[in-house]
Amino acid sequence: MNTPLTPEKISEKLKQFFLDHLPITQFMGLEVESYDGDTLILTAPLEPNINDKQTAFGGSLYNAAVMACWGMIYLKTQEEDIKCNQVVAEGSMKYIAPVNGRIRAICHAPSEEELAAFFESFNQKGRAKITLESAIYDDACVMKIDPETKPSVKFSGLYAILKAD
Repeated sequence: MNTPLTPEKISEKLKQFFLDHLPITQFMGLEVESYDGDTLILTAPLEPNINDKQTAFGGSLYNAAVMACWGMIYLKTQEEDIKCNQVVAEGSMKYIAPVNGRIRAICHAPSEEELAAFFESFNQKGRAKITLESAIYDDACVMKIDPETKPSVKFSGLYAILKAD
């Protein structure tokens, strides 16, 4: 009998994918902090991502934000047992405030309706696109994210999945 896939077991797949295929995540120290089925949180220490102003480098922030959304789609396709190639089609970033401490990139899952339409498109056409958003918070300022907390960075990206060869 197969053991059901819990969010923890699914997130282990993302951690392993980072290790096996995305060396930049190792250089950044990017890790999966948590995934509960709805929210993915990636973290990275400031030290390997620091710039000349002693704040987080914009490129590291962009990568963390992109990977939070990419990771969410990866996790959702794993939950559905979908074998596909996944790409970032486009992305835009708004830098609001410097990040002076640990980088926390947070992505919330799309609604059930959006996910159903996304997977339906994939099943019918062999490809699908979806827009996701992430935000980066600075742990030097905020140790626990609540609805009143303002992000340091906002990201929006278009992600595509394509039938695997």
